[in-house]
Amino acid sequence: MESKFTKSRTNKGTENQGLALLLTDRRFQRVDLATKRRILELVGKTGSFSAQTFDAVMTPAFAAPITADNVEQHFAELRLVEMKTTRKSIRNESLNGFFFGATEREYEMARALGSRYLFAFVVLNSDNDYGRPFAVLLTADQVEQRTRSRRVQYQVNFRTDFEAAGGIDRQMLIVLGDASHIPH
Repeated sequence: MESKFTKSRTNKGTENQGLALLLTDRRFQRVDLATKRRILELVGKTGSFSAQTFDAVMTPAFAAPITADNVEQHFAELRLVEMKTTRKSIRNESLNGFFFGATEREYEMARALGSRYLFAFVVLNSDNDYGRPFAVLLTADQVEQRTRSRRVQYQVNFRTDFEAAGGIDRQMLIVLGDASHIPH
């Protein structure tokens, strides 16, 4: 099972603003968890990917709300969208200076789905060539072609059963400041 990490309140707010901006284009929709799960079933990737692997869906033109009950009707034309959002001033669609994080699962799904999986790079800042926020949609291949450098970063989530994991040698614990309130 994939570990879940929570985003800081600021990052989550930025992401929500990016999604709100993207949703002003009526081709995009935010779908609920049941619909995301049904899409993964239809894609045939339920064991490999989770509902967190994409943020929205896109159709070629406006469509009525997509639900778990009607997603099959839209599936042939549906594209999954993973957002990367910044408040930074990015000049234009070249996206020079756009720094983002992506998971290996996102890249795996993008490779598996090809052009049916898009990264939406959303720029919330209006200090750019267009004078307002904008977004650029790219496939994984296009992201790879534009990538200057890439690094691997591990995100670690400690176990909750600390004692079962071996505990800690008390000599390795350093308590700083006034230690009068610490039990011995």
